This record gives sequence, structure tokens and C-alpha cells, in this order.
Amino acid sequence: MVEITKLGIVGVVGQELGGKGWKTIFSAPDESSSGEPLAQVSDEAIRDAVKEGLLEMAEDLTIEAGYAATFKDRVYSALLHHVRGKFLNGSSLGLADRAEVDFAWKMLRQVKLKVGAIPGLIAGVIEHGD
Repeated sequence: MVEITKLGIVGVVGQELGGKGWKTIFSAPDESSSGEPLAQVSDEAIRDAVKEGLLEMAEDLTIEAGYAATFKDRVYSALLHHVRGKFLNGSSLGLADRAEVDFAWKMLRQVKLKVGAIPGLIAGVIEHGD
């Protein structure tokens, strides 16, 4: 019988199919981090930070797509729907587990890069809904 008392992630390897075929993606946690948080952030603060990050991202992507910022609500809705499905296990931002919210916060930059890299996606969301 073996009891596992601690588990650490050394890295993640993934594959993504892009326009030029399969691309292997390697990622590893920041080794300079001791695993201890630098500061405690309240649940409400991190949830607000994710919400504000999505709002800012929606406005930036809307403007970059050539639309007026008034259309950001459509983009925000689509982004929130995506984040809920991908990182919050389908839960709303207010009801998701703290670990899921923390993970969503860490992934916001990558979400913006991926969504912004798909030509016509934001225009499609604005014109046809999420």
C-alpha cells in the first residue's frame, strides 16, 4: 500500500493544431516560486479582478477589431461564457471554487492572445452573437 502525501506539477506538454500543422507546447511552473502565495487575496477581490480583466479584454479586443467600444458587452458575454466553460467547470464566477477562479485569473493573458489571434472572431461575435 502506498499513500501519496504531496503532488507537484513539473510541467505540462500539450499539442495544438494550427494553420501549419501540429505544434507542441511546453509549459512549466515558475521555479522561483516557493509554492507559498506572496499575499493573501480575498475571494471577492480575485473574483472582481477576473471580471475586470474580462471587461478590459473585451473592450481592447472590440477596439482592435475596428468596432466602437459600445459593443464590448457582446464580446464580454462571449468571453465570460468561454471562461466559465474552460476554467470554472461551468459555474458562474460568483459560485466557482477559489482554485478555479485563481486559475482563470492566471489564464486571462493567454485567453486574450488566443482569441485576438483568430481573424474575424471578434467581428463574428459582435455581428452574430456568442
